[in-house]
This record gives sequence, C-alpha cells and structure tokens, in this order.
Amino acid sequence: MKAEWINPFISNAIEVFEQMANIKFEKANLTIKDDPTPSNDISIIVGIAGFIQGQVVYSLKEHTAQRITQALVPDVTTAKIDKAFIESSIAEVANIITGRTTIQLSGQDKILHITPPTIIVGKDYSISFIKLKTIVVNLASRFGTIEVNIAIKEGIL
Repeated sequence: MKAEWINPFISNAIEVFEQMANIKFEKANLTIKDDPTPSNDISIIVGIAGFIQGQVVYSLKEHTAQRITQALVPDVTTAKIDKAFIESSIAEVANIITGRTTIQLSGQDKILHITPPTIIVGKDYSISFIKLKTIVVNLASRFGTIEVNIAIKEGIL
C-alpha cells in the first residue's frame, strides 16, 4: 500500500470536517491490521474500484456521530435529529471524503469509482470483510475519535 494513496484519505477527512462542520481533527495514531473490520457503533463502508481497489471503513461511536451531526446542521433542533438522520449525515460525509479522494487520485489514465456508502449500526453483526492489509488512522477531535480503516491495493483496469 502506497503512502500516496493513503495520505489523501486522511487530509481530505480533516479538510471536509473542518469545512463542513468547523471541527478540527488531528491524526492521533496509525496502526496496521489484517482487514478493515471496524471497532465502533456506527460504520460506513465505501468500496473503491479502478486502478486501486478495496474498501474504506469509517467508524465512530454513536455519541461522536450525534455531536458531529449537530455541528453539520446547527439550525436543526436536537429533537429533530434522530438515528436515521445521524446515520445519513455521517454516511454523506464519508461519501464526500471518499469521492474527493478518488477524484484527487484519478487522472487521465487512472480512473476510480466508489460504491454508495453502506451504513452498519451496532456491534452484533457479522460481515466478511476483504482480507487485505489495512491502515487504520484514528482522527481525534473535541467530539471524539473517528477510525478510518483503509484497505486498498493496486487494481486491474
């Protein structure tokens, strides 16, 4: 896995949250694991296909997702922010981050596509993730931490 593929996911995540919600995230730590299985209550999975392929899984705790959503849409009263609204908001941000990153990585002869985001809620579920070395970057803010699991490899056009 090349740093030039990983770094744009992190920089775009930091930029998108700052631009859209005025939340400052900082890289807290980086680890490697065997697959992109998330470790939090809410996870958003976005697939990538093209000259690189794999998945990016954004994972965060429910209270972190709620606080981020409130920052994204400050005009909406807390009473109107239900679980579906929170999940949809976080999924849309994940989609924007991944979309911006794939546009940045793409070029005239390098094309990338992303899948619509899949939302997973809870911890009692079973999904067989691709077995692919995964870079895990934790982004920390005053609202909590977002775990970004990046599992990509060189693909076939």
